[in-house]
Amino acid sequence: MAGLEIYFDALEECASKAKGVGNQFKAMADEAPASVGASVFGSLEGFSAKLSKAVNDLEAKIDTETRHAENNLTKVEAAVHKVIENVRKADLPVPRAEQV
Repeated sequence: MAGLEIYFDALEECASKAKGVGNQFKAMADEAPASVGASVFGSLEGFSAKLSKAVNDLEAKIDTETRHAENNLTKVEAAVHKVIENVRKADLPVPRAEQV
């Protein structure tokens, strides 16, 4: 692949950053708070249960999105490594067939 300039260090750094951020999302998801009960909000004239449900629903959505982000960043890391691998394979000289 004459004339093609690939910065493998930059690609490796990209993969490393994706993995690092993915690990941060994983840590956030793994440290999810316990479920919030209605008693936390005291007596809010019948709204304590609705508020606790809303908080728990929000936490569940945050957990889902955080795990989704971590999963996608893991895929990005793997894809960048695959690009590096494929470019290196493509850059190898093709062996000549022996003439008889």
